[in-house]
Amino acid sequence: MESSGTRSGREKLLQRVILPAIRGQNCPICLGGLEPRGAAVLEACKHAYCVRCIRKWSTLRRKCPLCNASFDRWISHINLSSPGFRKEILPALDGNPSRASSFSLHDEQPRHVMSERRRSRPLPWRRSFGRPGSVASDVIAERIQWRASIYSRHLQAVPSAPRNRVQVSVPINDGVKERVLQRIEPWIRRELQALLGDCDPSVVVHVATSLFIASLENKGCVSSGQQQQLHARDDFLEPLRPFLLYRIDMFWHELRCFAESPFNMETYDAVVEYRRLS
Repeated sequence: MESSGTRSGREKLLQRVILPAIRGQNCPICLGGLEPRGAAVLEACKHAYCVRCIRKWSTLRRKCPLCNASFDRWISHINLSSPGFRKEILPALDGNPSRASSFSLHDEQPRHVMSERRRSRPLPWRRSFGRPGSVASDVIAERIQWRASIYSRHLQAVPSAPRNRVQVSVPINDGVKERVLQRIEPWIRRELQALLGDCDPSVVVHVATSLFIASLENKGCVSSGQQQQLHARDDFLEPLRPFLLYRIDMFWHELRCFAESPFNMETYDAVVEYRRLS
C-alpha cells in the first residue's frame, strides 16, 4: 500500500513538474496538442512529447530534440484523477540504427520507387497536377509518386539563379524561423513520404527541418554547392543518414533548390527543371 508521504511526493511532482510541461502545449515533433494520457515527459529535462513520437525518436537517438539533453526514461500514463503516472525506463539503444522503429529501411528502394519502375508510361520530369489549389487524395498521391520518380531516375533539380537564394540574417530571429519552417515543412513532409513510403514521417521531418534551420544559422546565406561541401566536411547530415542512406545528398540538394527558389510548392512543381546525375 502506498504511504501518505509517497503519495504526497507524487502529487507534488505531478502538479509542479508534469502538468506545467504538458498543459496547453503541443508536441514539438508532430505539433499535435498534448493530452495527459498520451504524453511523455522526459525526466532529464522535463520537455514533453507525444509518447508515440518520442518513442520513435528514441529508437534512433537518446537526445532530447529540443535541448539535446541525454535521456533514458520518461514519465507517461499520466492520470489526473488518481493522481498518478508511470516512469518508463528505456532498454539499451540498438547499435544498428537502420533497424530503428517503423522508419527502418529493409530494402533500400522505397515502395513508390519500385512501383514506378514497373510503370510502362514514364512520369514527366516537369508537370503540374490538377487545378490550382487542388488537394484531392489522388492528386496528392500522384505528386508523391512523381517525387519518388525523381530519385529513382537519378535526376537533379537545376538550382535557381544566385539572387533567388534564401536571404536570412545570422542568427535568424523567431519570426523569420517560423516563416521558413511554414514554407519548407510541407515540402519536406511530401519528399519523405515519397522516399520512405511512410504516410507519417513526422520524426524525420523534425530532424530535417532542424538541420535546415541550423544550416541557416551556422552557415549564413551561401550557395547550394558551398553548403554541400560544408556538410560533407562536418558530417552535418549524419542524423538523417539512417533514414535516407545513399539518397541523403540528393534529398539535401532538392531541399536547397526548393528553399532557394521564389516559388510556392505548386508553382515550383510546374517550373522546376531537371538534369540527369552524371
